[in-house]
Amino acid sequence: MIEFLVNRIILEENVTIGMVMEDALVIHNFTLVYGLQKTNGLLLSIQQKNENCYLISRFGNYVGYLQYQTDKGFSLKLNAFENFDGALDEYLELQKKNWRNEDIIKYLKIAKEIENDSKPSKMTISNPL
Repeated sequence: MIEFLVNRIILEENVTIGMVMEDALVIHNFTLVYGLQKTNGLLLSIQQKNENCYLISRFGNYVGYLQYQTDKGFSLKLNAFENFDGALDEYLELQKKNWRNEDIIKYLKIAKEIENDSKPSKMTISNPL
């Protein structure tokens, strides 16, 4: 089982959300998924560009949304949907937030992949904020 470390876990409309606001925990969670070398290369290149950016990726049974802000550093949001219907609800919310359509589709593809190919995962609070 993959154990991701988060600073806070909240429940919003039947979606469990893990929030990671510390760079060290973001790096730890990425390393669990991508390994140390790939994580270091990816996150270092994001920092060196020194531009606000984001990345959508799968983290075990969670849809992950990494955000880098030049003034705040890294943050990571892990979403656990009870079923794919929850992901469809999220789709509507992301449209309201003016997400690019290709990003919304990627997000939904990951949610559907998780529904079809589960990987035991859990979130544990570390350094609660």
